[in-house]
Order: sequence, then C-alpha cells, then structure tokens
Amino acid sequence: MAQTKPWRVFLMLENLNSQVFAEQLHSTFQVRAPGAAPLPLELIEVSEKDHSPSVEEFSLIFRGPLTPHFPQGTYTFEHEKLGTADLFAVPLGPEGAGMRYQVIFSRLREPHR
Repeated sequence: MAQTKPWRVFLMLENLNSQVFAEQLHSTFQVRAPGAAPLPLELIEVSEKDHSPSVEEFSLIFRGPLTPHFPQGTYTFEHEKLGTADLFAVPLGPEGAGMRYQVIFSRLREPHR
C-alpha cells in the first residue's frame, strides 16, 4: 500500500507576528529541506524591533544540532500548534552544542481603519 504524506496546514505569513512566535518560545519546529530528514530546531529567541510605525520587524533565533546543518535558504518549518510555513533562514554559526539560525520578518504594517 502506498504511503501518503500527512495533510499540512500552510500558514498565511501575514498572520504571523512576534507575539504568535513568543507564545511558542522553547518549543520545537521540524525543518524540512529537499531530500533530507526533518531537522528539529528549538525557538530560543524572539526579538521585536519597533523602529517605525509603518514597518513591522522582528526576528526569530532557532537552535538545532551542529550536524547536520543547512545553508541559508527557504525551508518548510512545521510546528504542532502553528502549522506549516516556508521561511528563509540564515545560519548564524555554532553556539555551544548547537547551530543557530535566524529568520527575519520585515513588512509594511496594515493601516489602522
């Protein structure tokens, strides 16, 4: 019998903000790269930059195993509560026993109505 992929809920990126991620601090995301086994990454930091009333900026720092690790690129991040989103991640380098990665959000804020 052929095995089917589990159904995944893809998140709308505009619905993700720093508060949504802060509520998941220290939880695990499974990161999927083409042709590789899922890599567990722990969300270890959420930083919000409030420099402009018209631009929303925040960053996420994840920590995963030293090996294997992946280069910068767009990967599928899966979380048991948040669902699935394709995010651009950049490796920041090793820290202690793990590799750190950063995801940055920078977008125009919706005008208040």
